[in-house]
Amino acid sequence: TPGENVFYLLRRQAVMTGRELKTARVGVGDQGEPNVQFTLNREGAARFKQETGRNIGRRLAIVLDERVTSAPVIEQPIGAEGRIRGHFTAAEADELAKVLRAGALPAKMRYVQELTIGASLGRDSIRAGILASAAALLFVTVFMLVYYRLSGLNAVVALAANLLILLAAMAYAGAILTLPGIAGIILAMGVGVDTNVLVFERIREELRHGKTVRAAVLGGFDRVWLTILDTHATVLIAAAFLFQFGTGPIKGFAVTLVLGLIANVFASYFVSRLVFEWVLGKRGRSAADEVGELRWPGRTGRRRRWPRRC
Repeated sequence: TPGENVFYLLRRQAVMTGRELKTARVGVGDQGEPNVQFTLNREGAARFKQETGRNIGRRLAIVLDERVTSAPVIEQPIGAEGRIRGHFTAAEADELAKVLRAGALPAKMRYVQELTIGASLGRDSIRAGILASAAALLFVTVFMLVYYRLSGLNAVVALAANLLILLAAMAYAGAILTLPGIAGIILAMGVGVDTNVLVFERIREELRHGKTVRAAVLGGFDRVWLTILDTHATVLIAAAFLFQFGTGPIKGFAVTLVLGLIANVFASYFVSRLVFEWVLGKRGRSAADEVGELRWPGRTGRRRRWPRRC
């Protein structure tokens, strides 16, 4: 009956092993039915013919990983070539041929380590990863607001846009959030903050050269564009190697990182620039309203414009 376990009493010593098997493939019988055809080497053919001749009418068990996968009845002595026929479908015949070929491999599976993670432990790990991500995001937000003041708010908006785009892409693809995926998100957020720092520092350099805030913002974004592409391309190459040669969790980390980097290029450059231009256009102030004034040390009667933290 299908679905029931059938037990066989086997000899301790196998009549044949996979070493004597040369080929095993799916064939077609006289009436077009699928079967499995196999060939043996010279040494195996002589022994197999002798053993099958002694056991005509009895079953021959095919064992892989200590489990009987098939037990056909021996109808006649079998030499160098034989076939296994029965009520096979094409898929079942192909599966049996694969079992025979797998037994012919010289390698043997050996368990080095086996880990079983329960649902509660996995849930706790993901919860801890999310809390770590939220804490890191909060710390970065506070730092950017303290160090860059109002421009730090721009960085926070770009970071939020980056995270929103990344999560939307994962939801659209039906991806499952795992612990390596959370690590990829955290790393992508770090790269996003680094990109904003590059932009802001470049704007400050432009301001030090006496440019207006509007000119400094436009020039800073234009000059930092190639640097952003260069840094992201380097990480993308590393992520591609991780995806190509890594296992399941590593591939998940690589995919999340790639999506985060693509979202970061858009958010840190285009969204951040759009916010700057919108704020400058809304204020409608002159450059003098956008920068502070500071006396040069050792000079009197002259004032020079000095940029605030942007």
